[in-house]
Amino acid sequence: MINTTLDLHFSSQTGSPYWLDLLRQKGLQRRDIHADNLHLLGAMDVQALRTRPITDFIPQSLHPRMSEMILAETGGTTGDPCRRVYLPEEFHAAFIGPWLQAVARFNFPKGGRWLFVGPSGPHIIGQAARAFARATGSLEPFAIDCDVRWVKQQQPESMGYLLYRDHLLHQALNIIQHQEITVLFTTPPLLLELALHMTTAQRAAILGIHTGGMGQDPETSRTLATLFPSAVILPGYGNSLFGVCFEQEQQSPQGSIFFPADKALQLRLIPLPQTESEPPSLTGSVAEEERGRLIFHRFDRSFLLINMLERDTAIKCTAGSETGFRDIGTLAYDQPEDGGLY
Repeated sequence: MINTTLDLHFSSQTGSPYWLDLLRQKGLQRRDIHADNLHLLGAMDVQALRTRPITDFIPQSLHPRMSEMILAETGGTTGDPCRRVYLPEEFHAAFIGPWLQAVARFNFPKGGRWLFVGPSGPHIIGQAARAFARATGSLEPFAIDCDVRWVKQQQPESMGYLLYRDHLLHQALNIIQHQEITVLFTTPPLLLELALHMTTAQRAAILGIHTGGMGQDPETSRTLATLFPSAVILPGYGNSLFGVCFEQEQQSPQGSIFFPADKALQLRLIPLPQTESEPPSLTGSVAEEERGRLIFHRFDRSFLLINMLERDTAIKCTAGSETGFRDIGTLAYDQPEDGGLY
């Protein structure tokens, strides 16, 4: 699969303008690049993902299928948003497939009524929420739109932040009061706030919870389990660019351990940089139970991402032959997002 995807994007006749430009800049040809030396291409150019026309990343041979493609943008936490597309089958493999595996693994409830409190618009999570609900035999979620780009401009506990939070909670509670909601999908902080305003009966009616958007520590998991005693609580880790990962087994005492489930995604950890200016060690690796910086490749026909550096860090874990990641955090020199809604 990897070589076929590289052939497609690096084709001199019908490939992707971005990748063909990069080969020329690096003085490389298609035959020089294979799965074991992708570091030769350097770290993914985030600024290009923010500024270049999206068609520069889509193989010209796939332009006739652009009307089918699903557009995704990141939240813009570290700057202007990055953009990419998925073919329908790639979106299914990146999001719905891992979700359905987790639903079966943990007996997540099917056929309920969902409430989603999170970003819609260009953010992939809104599209994923609708797909997740429908994939489990449910009506698409009742939804409250959360403008995460606006929220991230507010200082935690500022007047603007608190007013916007209360605005979201008021809308969510209106739905909970008038509809038979059995599944919630939102961030851990918003869920905790929402729980404080729900009655005991309303919380007891919740049979399934999916959390995303930011980390969920063991203490938060224990609190949510107490507040929602009937619910299967299923945290996820992912983003608009690579998809979503879930646990293989219920949360351990050290917290959730996430495992990639899509063959198109290669997610690993490299040594932590000490400063923002330190170049990443693209060929480096970390030992078991060591913290590193997340980096990934994603080999999709519609959109190729190689050496994409995440601002997230994690601790490496293994289960059998599978490598997983726990205790997701941010780089030490990055501004933490404590108190954020998404």
